[in-house]
Amino acid sequence: MKRDKQQSSFVNIGSSSLLVIFLILCLATFAILSLSSAQNDYSFSQRLAEHRSVYYEAASKAEEILAEVDRTLAQTAADSENSAAYIQAVTTALNGAEVNGIALSCQTENEETTISYQVPAGGTQALQVILGITNYEEKETYYDIKTWQTINTRAWELNDTLELAPIIK
Repeated sequence: MKRDKQQSSFVNIGSSSLLVIFLILCLATFAILSLSSAQNDYSFSQRLAEHRSVYYEAASKAEEILAEVDRTLAQTAADSENSAAYIQAVTTALNGAEVNGIALSCQTENEETTISYQVPAGGTQALQVILGITNYEEKETYYDIKTWQTINTRAWELNDTLELAPIIK
């Protein structure tokens, strides 16, 4: 009878030890997963902050160019006799012009004149701006912003390989 009590207490000590070891392993696993997740979140937020700062620098430069274009349009409107002469003078003054190192392009299509330019925003993107010239005699502004968006400057390449585990050669 004494033997049964000793064996049952030994079994109880073993099972509780196994349970504690299992719980410690679970907690250690969750701690490692939590640390890995925190590191991934940190690196993602760093990349996002860098991307945003590059975009805001490009947007600031685009705003400076827009201010210069606005000054040119105001001066051209003051010097022009009518809207046809105004459009011709704007096209002559701004087509191929360079403002802050960015080339401007004027195009007339379907009796609508547009001014466009692209400001680099990182290695593979640019901020594209397209302004539609308005009739300054009918509207209060010299232009309407038709497009203000980021575009890819490099063609997208398909990469369908998926490395699930590194292969040691």
